[in-house]
Amino acid sequence: MKDLYAVIFAGGVGSRLWPVSRISNPKQVKPFLNSSDTLIQRTWQRVRRLLLPQNIYLSTTSDYAEMIAGQLPELSRVNLIIEPELRNTCPAIGLATGIVHKRHPEALIMNVWADHHYGLEEAYDETIRRSYDIIKKHPDKIMSVGLHIEYPSTALGYLEVEMSSANEEGALRVKRFVEKPDVTKASEFMRAGNYFWNPALFMWRASHMMELYRQHVPETHQGLSEIIMAWDTDEQNAILGRIYPGFTKVSLEYAVLEKGPQMLLLPARLGWRDIGSWQSVHEVMEENGDGVATKGKAITIDAKDVLVFNEDEGKLVTVVGLEDVAVINTPDAVLVIKKSRDQDVKKLVEKMEKEEKLRQYL
Repeated sequence: MKDLYAVIFAGGVGSRLWPVSRISNPKQVKPFLNSSDTLIQRTWQRVRRLLLPQNIYLSTTSDYAEMIAGQLPELSRVNLIIEPELRNTCPAIGLATGIVHKRHPEALIMNVWADHHYGLEEAYDETIRRSYDIIKKHPDKIMSVGLHIEYPSTALGYLEVEMSSANEEGALRVKRFVEKPDVTKASEFMRAGNYFWNPALFMWRASHMMELYRQHVPETHQGLSEIIMAWDTDEQNAILGRIYPGFTKVSLEYAVLEKGPQMLLLPARLGWRDIGSWQSVHEVMEENGDGVATKGKAITIDAKDVLVFNEDEGKLVTVVGLEDVAVINTPDAVLVIKKSRDQDVKKLVEKMEKEEKLRQYL
């Protein structure tokens, strides 16, 4: 897979994982889960099993570039893409794709998210290799991975496929994207059998993706073309800083992939979780089948479906007789929340942003 390049995207703050994830110390550089390695280190190790360091790029913001690079000694600085500010995935992926395409015109690209967890590592490796083999045969397609639905989630996106469209490689044709359905729809999708969770694990030929940008987001394509022309020259940062902040904030799915390019889906079971909420942290960390997951100094009695995440080594956290609760303790802030309402942490952060005396805790 010498012509395959991975781009790891690691620019988000992770507000739903407050108070552990902060603006100055985001989730990707923190040792979440049952490991001393940070999320970005775990992601690098996963991709590194498949690719050489020179084939791995990383995209982040100036606030986090040095912090992240310091945790990844194998990362080449010329492969570090620093976005002037976050503009969602369409500009970020377009920028990275354009840079790789300029340097390696025949490149295939896979996008990788710094905060994703794959419990079945061997299955992940095999899925990437199969995706690569399929995209080599179908360079005019976008390759996606679809995960078998484990429960009717309202926090995830879905992909609908045509079950009768399976080709000789076992890939299915994608009909449409569905973003975060309500629980009724999510239950229907699970029963239907032709819907899959969308982990946004895509693979494409760089030249093909840039052509899709030209067709579907011509203004963004024009700006990216100007940036890419200056890349690896003395004008690179000046032109990037002038053009990039003006891009529309929009996702790749909405701006390009939902507009009709042909997509194939490879079904898989990868033990996947998007580590973007305390519920997902609990699902990965809970190992004993008793519904309780703890990290740090913690004791629970008669607890059910409980997460205790304690970062303060000088304090013991105890939970007795509670259900559906997450207790998150840091040296300067404590979060106690119904775990089933973990998406509301973002609302809490937004409220704190509006009160000047509370911004020090963000």
